[in-house]
Amino acid sequence: MVEPQEVTEAECVVVGGGPAGVVLGYLLARAGLRVVLLEAQADFNRRFRGDTLAPSVLDYLDQLGLADEILNTIPHTRARAFQWHTPKKTYTIARYDKTSAKHPYYALIPQALFLPHMVKLAAAHPGFEVRMRAKVNQLLRDDTGRVCGVRHTGEGGQREVRARLVIAADGRNSKVRVLAGAQTTQLGASLDLLWREFPRRDGDPALSGLQLFGHPLGTIAVLNQVDHWQIGFTIEAGSFPRLREGGAGPVVAALRTSLPWLGDRVDAIADPAEFTLLPVRITKVDRWYRPGVLLIGDAAHVISPVGGNGINFAICDAAETANRIAGVLLDGGPDAELDAACAEVEARRRPPVQAEQERQVRIERGSAARVRRGLASPAPVLRLVAAVKPLATFFGSLNAKGLMAPAAPADVILRRETQV
Repeated sequence: MVEPQEVTEAECVVVGGGPAGVVLGYLLARAGLRVVLLEAQADFNRRFRGDTLAPSVLDYLDQLGLADEILNTIPHTRARAFQWHTPKKTYTIARYDKTSAKHPYYALIPQALFLPHMVKLAAAHPGFEVRMRAKVNQLLRDDTGRVCGVRHTGEGGQREVRARLVIAADGRNSKVRVLAGAQTTQLGASLDLLWREFPRRDGDPALSGLQLFGHPLGTIAVLNQVDHWQIGFTIEAGSFPRLREGGAGPVVAALRTSLPWLGDRVDAIADPAEFTLLPVRITKVDRWYRPGVLLIGDAAHVISPVGGNGINFAICDAAETANRIAGVLLDGGPDAELDAACAEVEARRRPPVQAEQERQVRIERGSAARVRRGLASPAPVLRLVAAVKPLATFFGSLNAKGLMAPAAPADVILRRETQV
């Protein structure tokens, strides 16, 4: 085996620069730990990913002293309700005015802006290092078989990071999960998403991003990305080849009907293949941890992107992980204590994740059935919720309860001020 060009020692190495990885990296660095964040790509531009920070997650960031800065610095939109539009009527299905005293809304902050901002905050702490274009290809193990670091490619060849704990936050196609031997089970595959970007123009409507536009071809989501729009079609799983055979005409017609303000911007669509296909998969993992390695975020549980809550579950995972492992690593506790802390992360985070995944499976099966029938309006129960304002408020509060981040312990995470 080729010897590594460089070997680095750290308390923790975090693999993956998505929301779970960058937030955890920040929290551990803020606690005073030596942490290395490895990101396989050259930048943090996450295209066609959920950007919706929930009220409770904003409250958590506020507890850390970050929310005001993020909201005042990063361009974003705010959604105080979730709406479903049809050509004849608009249904307000969820209202968020009772979800938080300070942040009664979802903040739609592009990940391409949020992630580097969090990395900048983390880099203000001396124990933090980020490596870009760092692709992990091996888990290091000690004589007992315990994971004790990673080997990755990077500038100058092979490099190693030796650490007491490896965090796999490298997404739905996690390389570390495979290397660790974790087994996955697919729970749902009823829908697919088609995404495409369109430039923004003066005079475009002020859409927040928590709106769906019903059409017989499939529901259409519109995400405001500051300088462009991301338009997503929700279609029945496996139906894309059939859609392609029909040519661009039906897709263009659906956009013209539902989003007439796009105007001539849809004229450039010559083939549905110009959309990016994102299969919607809901996946669980048998165990989130092995000795020396812990899976979080999409590496541990793939949340459907349809609701846009993957980023919120990822941040909640990061918060719980930091709460459990930071003190053990700071105190140099034994491996058994670290393993127990990792097991506690899974014990606390798996139940809300499982509940959300089960809910998503039910919703997506119903949505796929409505797409097959060519129905543009929401399901009858959602129309009932929209018809009674208190029900919509209750529905919004109920959804928010599953996204509660744990409070950061004052003696570890909050004891250090963040300065950039």
